This record gives sequence, structure tokens and C-alpha cells, in this order.
Amino acid sequence: MNRNMTNHLTFIDKIKETGAILPSTDIIKFIKILSEAYNENQITEREIEKIHAQREVLLIEIKRKYDLYEKVFERIFDERKLAIHKSFEVIDQGLKTSNRELISTGLHTLSQIVSNSPFTDLRQLSDVLESNSTIEI
Repeated sequence: MNRNMTNHLTFIDKIKETGAILPSTDIIKFIKILSEAYNENQITEREIEKIHAQREVLLIEIKRKYDLYEKVFERIFDERKLAIHKSFEVIDQGLKTSNRELISTGLHTLSQIVSNSPFTDLRQLSDVLESNSTIEI
């Protein structure tokens, strides 16, 4: 006898054994409940797969936003770094040439850069970053 035939007989034998313990109407009810449980399990597995797929999409979106914010903040602070460096160049030039006006201009510009936080318009920046519009960096 092949293996499938043996498995089939074993299954039938098990049903017969169950029939000796339970009335046939209870066996049919049991099989129906078992079938419903199997169907529910299939639905649950599909829902779990759907949740996993949604999670992956969200993780990719979070990663993209993180990368964008990182680039934007790098750019903002690079511009500030450059402006601070230029202010010190003006101050140094003023000191070398004893030009008080250059020193004063350099100090005033440096003071403005340092006193203005790049986070002053953080809400506006956040709105732009979340708007899905093209941002030139």
C-alpha cells in the first residue's frame, strides 16, 4: 500500500474511533468547529502578513524622513558655520589693519548669527518637510 493510502486509512480509523466515543452529530459539529477555526486562522494569518507589510512601508517612510531631516539640518548648520567663519575673517582682517569699523561689523554679524536660533521657525520648517513638496538642499 502506498503511503497516502495508509494515511487515509489511519484518518478514517481515527474518525471511527472518535465515533465510538462521540455520537455522529457531535463529530459533524466538531469537524464544523474545526473547519471554522481553520478558516479563522487563515484570516488571522493574512491580517498578520498585511500588518507586517504596513510596518515595512512605515519603517521605510520613517527612514526617508530621518535622512531628509538629517540633510536639512546638516545644511542649516553648515551655512551657520560658514557665516561664523566669515565673520571671524572680517574681525581678523579688522584686527590686522586696526580697522574698528571692520571689527565692529564682524562682531555685529557674528552676534546676529549666534543669537538667532535656527530652530526659531522650526514649525514652519517642519511643515515644509512634511508637505511632500520638492525641497532643494
